[in-house]
Amino acid sequence: MMETYRTGGDIHAATTSVIFGVTYEEAQDKHRKDYKEQRTIAKNVNFGTFYGLFPKGLQNTLKFKAGVEKTLPECESIIANLKAGYRGLSSWQEATKAQAARRLYSETWLGRRRYLPGIRSKSWSVKSFAERCSLNTPIQGTAADILKLAIVRILKGLPERPWLKPILQIHDELTFIIPAERLDDAVTFIRRCMEEQPFPEFDLPLIAEASAGVTFGTMEGLQESDK
Repeated sequence: MMETYRTGGDIHAATTSVIFGVTYEEAQDKHRKDYKEQRTIAKNVNFGTFYGLFPKGLQNTLKFKAGVEKTLPECESIIANLKAGYRGLSSWQEATKAQAARRLYSETWLGRRRYLPGIRSKSWSVKSFAERCSLNTPIQGTAADILKLAIVRILKGLPERPWLKPILQIHDELTFIIPAERLDDAVTFIRRCMEEQPFPEFDLPLIAEASAGVTFGTMEGLQESDK
């Protein structure tokens, strides 16, 4: 998985290949019969199973969020194939949960803690929720830290760019009001701030995608050549 990111590959295609036993090239073939459904499943697996999603949870997620009907045994097979294909996943999950149970907290790479007293609960539902939080925090919590570092870099550059008006953060997205004639300058500056290596141990590329439009609802993606 990390190699896919390092080489600029398609992570959803890689997971499709792992889950369904097709080649990476087949997983990217948009004309293949099962392409849309399999890629939809791979996306939902990537966004949920790494945080400890169970087969029943995956079944519900696929049904109500993606409109894909799968039986419980099919969901069990999907998760089993994922763990067999990404062999380090299960060991990382178990080690992370065990560490959180000892400490009663999980933390981001930069040390921000999320306290989880429920991880020692005798109630399965309470303990299970805390365990999922312990898996989520090192990933999404660290991602939040990385975005905050980028925001600090952007704020430092605002005095030199009074025309750049930050107005909104949506998860991992930042929204600005920018004069049309300054779009190229803004994209170059913001991308540089967001793609900078956040800490020395982080050895994967960060890619910031830019979109622009007259209104929020009409924004369209900008390619690197559009800058």
